[in-house]
Amino acid sequence: MYDAAPPHPAQKQSSPWGVFAVWAVVLVLAIAAAVVAIWQVNERIYTPEAAAEQYWEDLSAGNGSAALGHLSSVPEFVNAETDAEGEGAVDHLLLSGDPLQRSIEQLSSAAVTETEGGAELNFTVGEEDYSTAVPLVRGDSIWGFFDDWQIAPSAVTWFEVEVPGAPQGGIGQVQVNGEPVNLDQERAALSAFVPTAVDIEIDSQWLVGSAQHVVLNAEDNGNEAHRVTIDLEASDEAVDLLHTEIQEYFDSCDQPVLMPAGCPVGVSTNHQVDPDTIDWEFPDPEVATLTFDAEGWHVSYDHLVAEVSFQARHHHTGEQLTETEQVSFGLDIQVGASGEDLIISVTGR
Repeated sequence: MYDAAPPHPAQKQSSPWGVFAVWAVVLVLAIAAAVVAIWQVNERIYTPEAAAEQYWEDLSAGNGSAALGHLSSVPEFVNAETDAEGEGAVDHLLLSGDPLQRSIEQLSSAAVTETEGGAELNFTVGEEDYSTAVPLVRGDSIWGFFDDWQIAPSAVTWFEVEVPGAPQGGIGQVQVNGEPVNLDQERAALSAFVPTAVDIEIDSQWLVGSAQHVVLNAEDNGNEAHRVTIDLEASDEAVDLLHTEIQEYFDSCDQPVLMPAGCPVGVSTNHQVDPDTIDWEFPDPEVATLTFDAEGWHVSYDHLVAEVSFQARHHHTGEQLTETEQVSFGLDIQVGASGEDLIISVTGR
């Protein structure tokens, strides 16, 4: 007889609740992992600092159109049209091309740092350090999970250049980062990214002026629209012309007489004068200074004194005399423009 096969141990039947519990644990762990992953992505990629860095990366490359693409919307004044009289014109040359590149070249040691709820950009222009907030807005979430940070429209602002007396001085343009910008009377308006470094120059034959300006976030200086005022100054050529005209007038007064014709100087004596010994000396023309303001040209100088020396014979004794006299006088100097010429008129008074 064969022994009967030993009976198989009884099989345990799986409980459906146990399977559900396992899947529930797996699901919870997956959700937790997803939450952690979303949190990590949000903390590393979808942050204010990351948005600011992307904006600065395109701006620092001189790619103005790409930098504009990071804005949640473009300010109205960027696309605004001027009216028939040209009012409301804002020049956008600093938003692209060589003027933008010239700005970027002046911004050194730039670094984006995250702040509470935002970001700021620290940089240097010349020897001065600057810090400006990068304006940001928080948009709708991406896929319902990720923060959508964008650059605020205020990252493109505008400023005004004012040149007092420009019409009186015949100045119709300024050079902005190497490019000409037309003035409307005394002013010009320009748009610019935050930040922008701007060199403004006026270099005409007779008048010069310059200014440096750094465009920052409006919150950093309390002004929505900045104004840069350039005071015009006489050029070296204009000053040289003034001194030449004065010297020529003095030369015309250096006559071998005691009362030069057409001149504001003169002396008298009772003695017999040797005309060959009469010698006039006039002040250095460089004592006169030439300035310009909104009222026009101005010439100023200190007290003017001419000196005349001569030899004479005493009218009673016949004694030989050497006399020296000092004569105070004034000048009436008129300065004005005639087309592209500077006209200077010098007369005595």
